[in-house]
Amino acid sequence: MTSGPRPPRRALAAGALLALAGCDAPVGDQRASYVEQAVALAPEIERATGLRFTTPPKVEVRTAEQVRAFVQREVDEPEARAELEGQQAAYRALGMIPDTLDLRALLVRVLEEQVVGYYDPRSKTLYVVQGADSAAAAVTLRHELVHALQDQHRNLDSLLRVRGQADRTAAAHAALEGQATWVQLGGGGDLAMRMPGAWERTREAIRGNMDRTPVLQTAPFVVRETLLFPYLSGAELARRVTGGGHADSVLLRLPASTEQVLHGDRYADPGKAPGAPVAVTLPAPRLGEARAENTLGEFETRLVLFQHLQDLGTAAQASGGWGGDRWQVVRTPAGEAFVWVTAWDGGPDAAEFFDAMTQVIPKRHPSAQLAPSKDATARAYTVPGAPGGARALQLRAAEVGGRPVVVYVDAPAGAGADLVDLARVTLAP
Repeated sequence: MTSGPRPPRRALAAGALLALAGCDAPVGDQRASYVEQAVALAPEIERATGLRFTTPPKVEVRTAEQVRAFVQREVDEPEARAELEGQQAAYRALGMIPDTLDLRALLVRVLEEQVVGYYDPRSKTLYVVQGADSAAAAVTLRHELVHALQDQHRNLDSLLRVRGQADRTAAAHAALEGQATWVQLGGGGDLAMRMPGAWERTREAIRGNMDRTPVLQTAPFVVRETLLFPYLSGAELARRVTGGGHADSVLLRLPASTEQVLHGDRYADPGKAPGAPVAVTLPAPRLGEARAENTLGEFETRLVLFQHLQDLGTAAQASGGWGGDRWQVVRTPAGEAFVWVTAWDGGPDAAEFFDAMTQVIPKRHPSAQLAPSKDATARAYTVPGAPGGARALQLRAAEVGGRPVVVYVDAPAGAGADLVDLARVTLAP
């Protein structure tokens, strides 16, 4: 199962935790060995997940060149390419990646660097990279067998191919990767994992292993963190749910948002779990046309705040109470604009986010000038020194259908920042 900032959804890989090493065994011998190992591991995987294999998992060996070709095909698919291009534009608008970064090319390099094995839901096959170190391959098999088992009970391809709902897909991805990672680590059955501080040390080891990979080490903060999210927060979710005696409930009751993944302590208790987010629908912009739109979710909202404020407490607090969002990248005659509407659980939550964004804007645009206003619910900025030309920014607190929302617009000065007709924004359960 591949991972990354909105990666191709069909391939499920444990590469973020592993390292590739050389091995001279013939391909046929390697495959036979992997098949034997998979058969031997299957009962353990079934016990850890509470699920049963309906058919034996299919295992094959692929060369590094075949893996590279597979990854390239995944990101070159028209729908995947369009979604990555939209995400790249949004990240650039929010100051999360440099304007010169090619997100798609970076993702390919990261995946090529990390993949040791992967499960492909389309072919229903678990692939191990030829030349993998035996210890790394054993870990990969354990992890990917979980994905093979998951796919026999839920159609992973359909779960991970939902377009235009990035936050929901990221949450499902985290649940699937998290369960596989938790089982890979022993699923809590290992005595060492039950010792005080063991899980915290394991989390640090996972982060440390990823941070040592050369391409990922130099990737932007948002890329590194979105790659880590399924493994760390997803495994934390699985740990909490499994600790409640329901090993398979993460799969059967998939989280609907990264908010639910982040607050796994509440998600593990169905009576306290955060509700599903509202669906925010944005109208066509007043000027120009939307060329891409999607969601960020609580997790990436937190990343945006932390990127600019460098204060984890503020970022977590101000993104808490997130209830749904939608962004658009808008093509106007004057250039590209970014529109982001967030919905909140209550007025205090919206106010905290609004205040945090008033701190983010001058960090994002150091030359931003605040226009005088007596309206405490709105802020208007001009940015004369922005790269590529002057910008106009708007930050507005309002209500839609009785629910608090915050509107953020960053547009070319020639287009103006009043691009959203709030009267036509809708929120639906």
